[in-house]
Amino acid sequence: MKRIAAIIVLICALAPITSMGQNRPHITLAVAVNHRVGQLQWQGDTISQYAIYRRYPSDEDFALIDSIMGNAYTDTLNRVVCADTVSYFVQDLQSMAISDTTGVVYRDDVPTSPCSLKVCSTDQELNQIVLSWYPSPDEDVMGYYICMGNPCLDYDTVWGKENCTYLCPQELANGLIPERPFRILAFDSCMQASPLTPYYHNPVLEFDNTPCSRHFKCRWNRYINMPDSVGAYRLHYRLEGEEEERVFSVGNDGPYEFDLVVNDLSVGQVETYLSVENSSGTLQAVSQRYVFEFMVGDTAENIAIADIEYDATLPAINLTVELDPDFAGNSCTLYRSKGNDAQFEPIAELTRTAGEAQLHYQDNNIHRSAGSYTYMAGVWDLCQQVEKLSDTLAIELPEVYDANAYFANALRYGDPDNGSFCPHLASPLAQGYEMNIFNRMGECVFNTKNIAECWNGTYEGNALPQGTYIYRVHCHHADGTEKTYIGTILLIK
Repeated sequence: MKRIAAIIVLICALAPITSMGQNRPHITLAVAVNHRVGQLQWQGDTISQYAIYRRYPSDEDFALIDSIMGNAYTDTLNRVVCADTVSYFVQDLQSMAISDTTGVVYRDDVPTSPCSLKVCSTDQELNQIVLSWYPSPDEDVMGYYICMGNPCLDYDTVWGKENCTYLCPQELANGLIPERPFRILAFDSCMQASPLTPYYHNPVLEFDNTPCSRHFKCRWNRYINMPDSVGAYRLHYRLEGEEEERVFSVGNDGPYEFDLVVNDLSVGQVETYLSVENSSGTLQAVSQRYVFEFMVGDTAENIAIADIEYDATLPAINLTVELDPDFAGNSCTLYRSKGNDAQFEPIAELTRTAGEAQLHYQDNNIHRSAGSYTYMAGVWDLCQQVEKLSDTLAIELPEVYDANAYFANALRYGDPDNGSFCPHLASPLAQGYEMNIFNRMGECVFNTKNIAECWNGTYEGNALPQGTYIYRVHCHHADGTEKTYIGTILLIK
């Protein structure tokens, strides 16, 4: 046996060569039974030992594949040969004669078995569509074609029989991921394609909301070709500030929408996504996770009462309100409280032109007896839902004075208690005091600008005659008013 093995090795290195004798085997039949099995027959007795050699199209040399008794052999290929020739020869191990070389053409005409759909879902972390399917049962499957659209166009290739997951490129996602139809086919080593799977689509959640509304409608597509059929659609949503998800479920017949109303103005956003489960609960497809923000409109970044002053001449209070010049709104509200009252009431709506940074207002409706006034300005966002308020600013009013003067109507010359004439002022003077006394002829008999100096019924040190005299007093009161008083005084002796 060792000698035979050595001879076989030598023949493998030299084959095929001319025969070693006249009784060389002659191959009479070489056919392919199917794409993997070939049948050989040759002339020769059935009790001789024969070695069979094979060479694939991609091999350089022949290789010994078997040694048998008889003149027929069935070869099962260990790999698929796609419409190409596999070469054979046999050798009589008794005479060492070698047959002629013959070829067998194998054709893989067996259709590739299709794969079957699993789920078309969304990778919520990557925000990309992800496909999954069950593999084709064929052994020689090399990979899968992914096609997209309707009609279905070649899109991408996944290699490997068991590689049954595909992450779609990012360019398919654009904000809310749109609905995309996909089909998949398997292909074997001969690049023969299986039938395409049915279409299936990624779950898509869409929203319909009018500006400034606290209500929005959620809509989603009908999921098709879910293995074991769709059991339920579930809308998952969580309000801002909440830890637990809320879930709205509907059966496979819909409706495929849900109205969500959030009246709490402190809730600024809702996080939501859709899941689709099959009837057995073993598969789940999800949509993109989306954060929906309620529109509150443009809001002023800053608003403040920049200046406040009291105008005693009117009297009135003048205010300057500073407002964010980039704010698109055209008005703000001015509020006021009086004295120690903590309740603010709106007193004016101030309008502005676009880009105006300062608004001015004069409050004429004031009462000095209030003691003080406090002001605050507010501006609503463009949705009229949230008001931004300024800090408060207060102003103390000056003390209330009685801006009047009172005069006696008679004086008695030389009387220590009633012998002088001066005005009695209810409040201090500010400036500009002057008093004149005139006789009946219109002659000035007394003049002073000193409020402490009174008339005692004399002129240049001499007593004037008894009778009626006229006084004229001009002064500025402490509250800012300017008055002139004219009247008569009776001089008695």
